[in-house]
Amino acid sequence: MTTRLFRRLGFTLIELLVVIAIIAVLIALLLPAVQQAREAARRTQCKNSLKQLGLALHNYHDIFNRFPIGAQGSVSRPNWRFALLPQLDQAPLFNRVDFSASFTAPYSGNNTVLQGIKLPGWNCPSSPCPITGLAGSEQCWSGGNPQLIDYVSIGGAYPDPAGRANVVSTSNYDGGYYGANGMMGVFQSLNISSATDGTSNTLILGENSDMTTTSGTAKTDLRSNYYGAWGGFTISQNPWSGAPDSWSTGVTTVRWPINTQGTPAGAVHTWEANLPLRSAHVGGAHVLMGDGATRFLSNNLDLNTLLRLSSRDDGQVIGEF
Repeated sequence: MTTRLFRRLGFTLIELLVVIAIIAVLIALLLPAVQQAREAARRTQCKNSLKQLGLALHNYHDIFNRFPIGAQGSVSRPNWRFALLPQLDQAPLFNRVDFSASFTAPYSGNNTVLQGIKLPGWNCPSSPCPITGLAGSEQCWSGGNPQLIDYVSIGGAYPDPAGRANVVSTSNYDGGYYGANGMMGVFQSLNISSATDGTSNTLILGENSDMTTTSGTAKTDLRSNYYGAWGGFTISQNPWSGAPDSWSTGVTTVRWPINTQGTPAGAVHTWEANLPLRSAHVGGAHVLMGDGATRFLSNNLDLNTLLRLSSRDDGQVIGEF
């Protein structure tokens, strides 16, 4: 009688489960590395966006011998972001806009061309915030779908690092404290020579690209995009001579540490003067120096050092940062 031997094919259930477990462990080990690589790429892209804005600012300076006004004194006049468009290959858009019409959404007349645009290079890829305004939000009160932007100009520092009273607003009835000691603030159009502390020691732009925790774990978008990204600065009283009832877009006067959470004074609404530099990057935020260099400033940077960097002419020694 012939005995036949049969070879068993396949896996047992236990063997299959072991293989699945090994694969799961490998994925768990690799996933953080993949996520870190992606975030590193996003950080590089964000840094490059600031670098391109820096080149545009210096091209503007070469043409006009000064930087653009941080925010002009009327809602119908735009802020620095719009002024840079010709230096960012957006001259056709710039030339189509009517400067006598309102720069708050919903745009009217020729300025309807601003509706729904999503210009490249203005948003940090790590940001969880929307690129266009959400109807009913402070960034889109009157409807429309304005672009929102993740970078602000530095109007100065409050309090002034040198203790000067005439370079910051004297009270904050509403809107926070405005500084005139920075490189690109409200009403200001300055040139490189104004940075007597040195352009390599003076901030000109920074990230304002992340949400902030407002209640428990709730997040709120308080980027400086009141009525959209392009509007200017409006006051009922001059902020340097009395209590200002004011709002601005695209400009901040540094008052709080990087990535400050919550809603400290002057940073309760999108229109206020002291919105902190914030980013979704781990550990800090990108900034642009007056000489065009980009830096990553840590959350742990001493506030006094940050205030000195935000002032162009306080005469204070900064040291390493």
